[in-house]
Amino acid sequence: MKSGNGTQAATYSFASQPKAVTATRKKFRDPGEMDISMYRDLKETCISWDKRVHRGNTYGMYTQNAIKEALNDATQEPSPKPRRRKREKEPNIFDMTLPEQERKLVDLTGHLTAKEVVVVADTVDCQTDEFLPEPPKEQYQPQKSGIDATTQVEDGELFDFDYEVEPILDVLVNKTLEQSMMEVEEEHELSSMNEFKDKWMDRQKTMMKDWQAQVQAERALWDTKEKIVAERRLVRQREAQVLLKLQAVSAARQHLAKLVPNAVADVKESAFADKHAMAINRLFLPQLLLGVQQQVETHLVAERQVDGLFAGCVRAESSARASAYAEQRERQSKLERQRFEEQQIRQGKIRILMDGGDGELISVGPIQISTQDSVDDVQDRVYKWLGENKPELAAAWPQGVQLCLEGELVQTTLSLFEAKVGQISMVPKPEPPAEEEEEEEDDGGDEGGEA
Repeated sequence: MKSGNGTQAATYSFASQPKAVTATRKKFRDPGEMDISMYRDLKETCISWDKRVHRGNTYGMYTQNAIKEALNDATQEPSPKPRRRKREKEPNIFDMTLPEQERKLVDLTGHLTAKEVVVVADTVDCQTDEFLPEPPKEQYQPQKSGIDATTQVEDGELFDFDYEVEPILDVLVNKTLEQSMMEVEEEHELSSMNEFKDKWMDRQKTMMKDWQAQVQAERALWDTKEKIVAERRLVRQREAQVLLKLQAVSAARQHLAKLVPNAVADVKESAFADKHAMAINRLFLPQLLLGVQQQVETHLVAERQVDGLFAGCVRAESSARASAYAEQRERQSKLERQRFEEQQIRQGKIRILMDGGDGELISVGPIQISTQDSVDDVQDRVYKWLGENKPELAAAWPQGVQLCLEGELVQTTLSLFEAKVGQISMVPKPEPPAEEEEEEEDDGGDEGGEA
């Protein structure tokens, strides 16, 4: 046994003295140690309010193709939905009306015609008495209408008190008994409720006493635990102080062990300086740093110049592209406008360009024409449009207008439909010469005289 204990002690021997683990982080957090003044609200201490925590799933964060497809679907026009057939309204049982009452036919012929009464006469012998006084004259009674009806009611046929009073007595007696039984049941129910309430209050009082006893026991356990924790903290604080003292002693020993050699080395460097080291520190290193600085500055200047050249080239290229794009857009819009105007001309809506006098072209139209119109009709329609929209120009050309196609007078209306944009123009119609008219009149007069 002794040899076994000796071998076990030798196996589990320690190389150094055991010491407590030094940890900067506390194992338990003190109540009230956390400073919540940095938060605006207490709920911000929860992780669900932390803005660094991503909410939702992370499977579809980088699905760009799905996003593009969704954008394309949103830009496309939705297909028209098929029209649903209107469902026929089902009959409702509440819409049914009540059945009409059946009419009973009543035969009224007996009441509408008078009955023939046969008077039976009979002869009877009798001895008359003295005359009775004459009865007074009866009052006027109107003639009867309708049918006389009589009814003979014997005693006991309409009302029997003993029989008729029996249901009334039954109702009175039953109602009285029912009311009395209800009152008795209510009183019993109220007493039961009061009894249950008293028992419930007693149970609540007992539960409160038990709860207070449990709270006192938990408070005693909490105080005991806090006392033990405080004692353990004091023990750990003392151990930490002892360890700090041991560390300070070891650091002092290490520092004192190297103090004399370090002091001798410092004195040697200051008293017996090294010429090579001094030359390197005072001459070589400043020159090297100055050359490096100059090279770096030259490199930076070259980079700035290159960046400026590249920026100028990029700006010039971008401006050239922008101007070319603008010119291309202008040419495109001009071509589209020409195509639209040519399409309008093919449909019979012509536009006429004319010189305004100051070098600006004035557009006249659009004016609707057809292939069945003659040239004179078209010219009259153009002059009418001028009178409605540009009266000053119509007043300047009182004789009318003549249409030209590429500087030549229009001969047929069909040629206007084949014209291009800007080829149709107009000029004022010349006045008829007065001399020719006088000569014609003279010729007419001479011919009349000869005749």
